[in-house]
Order: sequence, then structure tokens, then C-alpha cells
Amino acid sequence: MENGRERLNPDGNERLTAAVGLVLIVLTAVELWTIVFGLHQFLSLHVFVGLVLIPPVLLKLASTGWRALRYYSGSEPYRLKGAPELPMRLLAPLLVAATVILFGSGVAMGILHGHSLMIARRLHGPASAVWLILIGVHVLVYLKRALISSKQDIAAGPRASVRGATARTYVLAVAIVAGVIVAAATVPAQHHWLHLPPKHDHRDGSAAVGPGR
Repeated sequence: MENGRERLNPDGNERLTAAVGLVLIVLTAVELWTIVFGLHQFLSLHVFVGLVLIPPVLLKLASTGWRALRYYSGSEPYRLKGAPELPMRLLAPLLVAATVILFGSGVAMGILHGHSLMIARRLHGPASAVWLILIGVHVLVYLKRALISSKQDIAAGPRASVRGATARTYVLAVAIVAGVIVAAATVPAQHHWLHLPPKHDHRDGSAAVGPGR
């Protein structure tokens, strides 16, 4: 049993999930700051950080998805590790759906036009509100555990007690760097996000809802 637990490494999965979760909290706080203090004024930063978020978000979905897959497929080490509390398990599909809609619509606003763009804009605002609420619940429930787990993965003794620490560090660093590269590489194309038409186009009577507005 110990060999199987070591091989599957649920403790390493938990530490990776915690570390990427803390990164997401910091980046999400920046996004929330741009909304609270004026989305129009800080829209370029909002778009840039939103793109930086994509790879870490994908990593978080992958790490939590792997844990759920192993748990529900009957993997003994993951079963022994236990599952999240029932309310959090019930919220998880909603959070995944809100995440996909939020980031999908955000990216879509940079490449779509016309009616498709209007749909993406109408989805983005409500999805961001739902996502922030669910993330807030997640932070309240898991922040303390994530801080403890991440601290253990930094201290020499506890870090060495769970294999894969170096790999976890590299994976997290790659996700962050990949996000920065994606955001920086798309700067020339970000003018489409920054110059979206206003909510209401009075010339033809059509309406469009701005991102997060």
C-alpha cells in the first residue's frame, strides 16, 4: 500500500494544487482591483493579467481533475487521502463551468465580431461575477490549508518528505512563465479587447454588453 501511495503521490498532488491555488489568488486579486478601481482605466492590465491566468488555471483544473479521477476510479492512496467536503464537491462542477465560460468568453472577445462578439460579452460579465463568488468560497475554505501545504513544500525537511518537489516547482514556474509569454506575445492583438464597441450602438439600435460591465 505504501509503495502504491508513493507511486501515485497524492500528497504531491495536494501540494501542487495548493501552490497553484495561491498563485491564482494573487492574480485574481489584481483582476478584481482593476474592476473595483475602474475597468475602463485599467482595461489593458485587466486583459494582460487575464491572459497570464490561463495556463495556471489550466494547471489547477488538471491537478484537481487528476485527484478526482483517481479518487472516483477507486485508487486506494487517493481514497485514503479522502475527498473534499460534500458542499465543495457539489460546487466544483459550477466552478469548472464558470471558469470555462469566463475565460472562453474573454478570449472570444479578442477574436470574434458581430453577433458572436455580443454573445461573448453578455456571457463574460455574469460568468465573472459567479466565478468570483465561487473563488471567494474556495479561498475561505482552503486558504489556511493551502498556506500550510505550500510552506511544507518550501521548508527543507517537509519538502523532502514528499517526492516530486523539484518537478512541482518546475511545473508551476512553467505555467506562470507560459502565461506571461502568452500575454506578452498577444499585446499587438490586444487592441481588439481595448477598443470594443460601446454597450449600445445607437446607429443601428443594437446592444452589446461590455466585458465585466
